[in-house]
Formats: sequence, C-alpha cells, structure tokens
Amino acid sequence: DLIRTGFSDLDFSIGGLSLGEFVVIGGRPSMGKTQFLVSIALNVSIEAPILYFTFDLSQTLLTYRFISALTGVAVDRIIQNRLDPIDRTRLLHVEKELEKHKILINDSSNSSISALKSQCLKHIQEDGVKVIIVDFLQMMSSNRYRNSRELEIGYISRELKNIAKDNNVCIIASSQLSRAVESRGGNKRPMLSDLRESGAIEQDADKVIFIHRPEYYGFLEDEDGNNLSGVAEILIAKNRNGRVDEIKLTIDKDFTKFKDYE
Repeated sequence: DLIRTGFSDLDFSIGGLSLGEFVVIGGRPSMGKTQFLVSIALNVSIEAPILYFTFDLSQTLLTYRFISALTGVAVDRIIQNRLDPIDRTRLLHVEKELEKHKILINDSSNSSISALKSQCLKHIQEDGVKVIIVDFLQMMSSNRYRNSRELEIGYISRELKNIAKDNNVCIIASSQLSRAVESRGGNKRPMLSDLRESGAIEQDADKVIFIHRPEYYGFLEDEDGNNLSGVAEILIAKNRNGRVDEIKLTIDKDFTKFKDYE
C-alpha cells in the first residue's frame, strides 16, 4: 500500500506515501510548491492514476507545467512560444510521453469541499484513482463557518483527511505559510506553527513537508561551505508513522522539475 514519490532520499526517509494518508506540502510563494507537486504527479502516475485539482492555474497552464517537467523546456518559453531549435526537438515526442502518465486534471471554478468530494468519489470508482492532489488548500471553501476562516480551513482539512481514510487513497494538499517566515531572522526555515490559518492542518495531516530554498533568501552556502544554488531543502516536519528528517533535492536553472540531489 506504499506509493513511491520517485525521489529516492525522500522515499527512504518517509517510506513512501501510504494509502489513507493526508499529506500537506507547505511553502512560501516562489518556493516551487506546484512544480514539486507536478514532479511527484509525474513520478507516481506511471504506476497509479492521479486526480489533480488545480484552483490556482487553468488546465492548460498546468499542462504546460507537466510538459516543462518532462522536456526541461522552461514554462515561460512554452507559453510565450519563444522556442529555439533545441526546445522544439525536445517537444517533438512530448505527447507520447504524456500518454504514459495517468493524470486527470480538474480545474473547475467550484472550489467547495463538497464539490471536490463528489469528484473524488466519482474518479475513485470510475478510474481507480489512488492519489489525489489539491493545489492549494487555502483556495477552497465550505458552506460552513463563513465568519471564521480558521474554523473553515480546519473543517476542510478534516474532510480531506476523511476522504483519504474512508476511500483508502492518498491526498496531497499544498498549503500557504504565514508571513512570519519572512520576518524571522536566520535561515528562515519554516516551522509547523507557520501553517496558515489553522492548527487543525497540523493536527489532521499524517505528514507535513516543507519546501525551503535558501538561495531565494540570499543564502548561497551552508555551514559546511556547500553550494546551495539550485538546492531545495525538503523538511519533514511531521511524520505520524516515522521520523522527522531533512533531505535535499536539486532544481534545474529553468525551474522545470525537482530531481534527486546531486
């Protein structure tokens, strides 16, 4: 019942993703949350069908992200059609490549938890979906707790956990972090208390994983003098069935995908 993320150090550290789990991927803007989810989706979808809810990007723009990750061509060059001959060669067989991945994209403007739940049940039954990605949690709504965003987010995170548990699927949701990260001194690494709008997210999640790019904050070397450009620190801040840990991944210069640390 374990699903590999496709990142060997991460899989070794957390033992893969379990069915029935609710996993939260947190990060400040520009850390690469969506591209990290795209990388996981591509790695997983060769083996298991994936349902990807995108509340931030249209289906077309998200598909460009998948194409970018598969080919290494920067997404802005694809969107603006600024392709050189090497890019065009890389894009030649991308349709064939995409066909190997079982990914269903839902970009409906209905961001209510009840609509998401019914779509999940439909695709679990009809398509055998095993992994559901929600990008991102704070863009969802419910018909309850209209006067308290914190209670509303808490209700949504509990519902996501229940969908995962009741249907034996893994739900991965990205989450914004509070601005407290920016005002903190030192290396500005996120902590569980930075999860925006709700302690319930921390409570409901089986795993909480943060993406942190020291380079973004001007840190170009670690304490041991290792180069940090193109490095993403993946901080496993909560792991219900294992240890907390910290691993590194590499991001290429065009930010197309995450790879095992070199």
